[in-house]
Amino acid sequence: MDFNPVDSPVKYVKGVGPVRERYLNLLGIYTIRDLLFYPPRKYIDSSVVKSISQAKTGEDVTIIGEVVDVFVKRARSMKIGTVVVYDGTGTISAKWFNQDWVVKYFKKGETVSISGKISMFGFEKQIISPEYEKLEREDYQVIHTGRIVPVYRINKFLTQRSFRRYVKNALERYVDRVEEYLMDEEREMLNLIELRDALRKLHFPEKKEDVDIAVRRLAFDELFFVELFLRLQKIDAQKKKGIAFNTSSNLAEKLLRSLPFKLTDEQLRVIDEIKGDMAKPVPMQRLLQGDVGSGKTIVALIASLICIENGYNVGFMVPTEILAFQHHRVLSRFLKDIDVGVYLISGGMRNSEKERILETISKKPAIVVGTHALIQKGMRIPKMGLAIIDEQHRFGVLQRKKLIIQGESPDVLFLTATPIPRTLALAVYGDLDVSTIRKLPPGRIPPKTRWVNENKREKVYQFVRDKISDGELAYIVLPVIEENPRSELKAVKTIYKELKNTYFKGIPIEMLYGGMKSEEKDRIMNEFREGRIKALVCTTVIEVGVDVPDANIMVIENADRFGLSQLHQLRGRIGRGGKKSYCILITPENITEDAGKRLKAMEEYTDGFKLAEVDLKIRGPGEFFGTRQHGFSDFVFFDIFRDSYLIEPVKRFVDEVVSKKDFGRFVKGIDRISKRGDLIEVG
Repeated sequence: MDFNPVDSPVKYVKGVGPVRERYLNLLGIYTIRDLLFYPPRKYIDSSVVKSISQAKTGEDVTIIGEVVDVFVKRARSMKIGTVVVYDGTGTISAKWFNQDWVVKYFKKGETVSISGKISMFGFEKQIISPEYEKLEREDYQVIHTGRIVPVYRINKFLTQRSFRRYVKNALERYVDRVEEYLMDEEREMLNLIELRDALRKLHFPEKKEDVDIAVRRLAFDELFFVELFLRLQKIDAQKKKGIAFNTSSNLAEKLLRSLPFKLTDEQLRVIDEIKGDMAKPVPMQRLLQGDVGSGKTIVALIASLICIENGYNVGFMVPTEILAFQHHRVLSRFLKDIDVGVYLISGGMRNSEKERILETISKKPAIVVGTHALIQKGMRIPKMGLAIIDEQHRFGVLQRKKLIIQGESPDVLFLTATPIPRTLALAVYGDLDVSTIRKLPPGRIPPKTRWVNENKREKVYQFVRDKISDGELAYIVLPVIEENPRSELKAVKTIYKELKNTYFKGIPIEMLYGGMKSEEKDRIMNEFREGRIKALVCTTVIEVGVDVPDANIMVIENADRFGLSQLHQLRGRIGRGGKKSYCILITPENITEDAGKRLKAMEEYTDGFKLAEVDLKIRGPGEFFGTRQHGFSDFVFFDIFRDSYLIEPVKRFVDEVVSKKDFGRFVKGIDRISKRGDLIEVG
């Protein structure tokens, strides 16, 4: 295969060199191809830029000008961070409520763009909580020549101006070396532009429509190569003989007799569907969708016992270490009177410990639970007959493959508590059989949810304190770990100190977030579960699967900054012990209209499938509800909701390519896809 200069290190782009190459590497840009395919995060469009004198009340506009004043003033019980901008025709105030970070972030004399809806305060024009961007002098000049200016996600070592120059230089010298794999008649049939043209329009569009047609082409390519890769994998798998399990299991029967509850009709139906798959000599590929707390784990455990009784090991992969520790504890508890081992493999474990576990299960089949540690180099579960991947949307397609290929054509059971429409699921999960559990087990009382403004915080935390005094445990969830001078978001470390010294003084509370050591997280969760810690101030690290029966209170700060699916997942952590539970959503007074709709939906509905429908209606195609939020980490351009119309044409084109066995021109693209399996979205 001939080497393409586009795959050379990015340092060879004019202006980059070895020093700036390191800065680009931090963004995941290693080659010239990476740079060419690195998308802008937004654009500043001169067609919506208005002068302050022209801007009218109620209009959504972008203003560009110089910062002439920055201050914080008090009004009643709140602080108002204010930035005054002048553009030569007048002044306008950008205002943020209860945010004093603005005085640290904005400086007089800087050029900025602010975007939002114009309103009036007396005779003064203002924009409340605008989107904003610091600009360089060159940006200001370029925008006012009528250009659309791309804005990239960069780091502190780079500037927008220098990054755009690197992209421009890469386009000028290398874009013509990017391979076009579609023939002219295929592009015409699919209504797609030429790939090189798409890259030019992506980075330097002349009009807004250029961005749309560029992203359409790039999204199509991305989905096509993933779909083609999966199809070829499936064809290959069908050639292999799977394991025809004997599904009559004494171990499973013993487990069912030992349970203090009866399985629901839906759980029993799904178990029958899984048994039907496992009995066939073809590898099972099944997705189990179930709402938060619907009992997916016990279903997966039944399948595991069938596998073990047939003499095979089970690999159980989960997205976070907290969830891995919990699954290990829960599965061990279920199996305490059954002679089946459950082993935990974590990232920080010594190689000698891992080798000891692998040697043990090579002699006696067991369940091995772990995070991405299960797919690290050198890790291979011997004689694996069943791979279970929990909250599987958090792993990329290729990562899931890394676990599956450890076995000789094992059966695979995917679990998810994130309901999405079947047609969209097929785009990400491949051609899977889908089972669904909609109803919760009897005895679960849905949490009572209430949305309040920040001015009620004192009452909220007094209520939480009273509930803790009554023996309840509480989660306090924050969007970030540490404060950022550029952000108004409340942070774990700040709120932890505040609560410890005020409302929760004298009450044992702790922090919990993703960056802590595994042993520390495990200790804190155990002490919380045992009631020695009464409240956890945490990030969304507890979002998936964490099960503490006595935790019946949850407060979510800055709740407007979370997606509806994520809010529902978080709420699913409380009320798991059959008691009345409360979820309180706190937001600033001024939030977006869509955020308000999400929070009202949380108050109104507790059914995750209903909330998924509502979320689609609220967000609309492409807004926030993109592939990254849902954890579909194989995609950069393809948005599963905005671009759902591409699914059918992509599948038809894949069918055509496969039927003609016309793979040669796609080999490089498939090869690049197969090398992207190290991506993971965790927590």
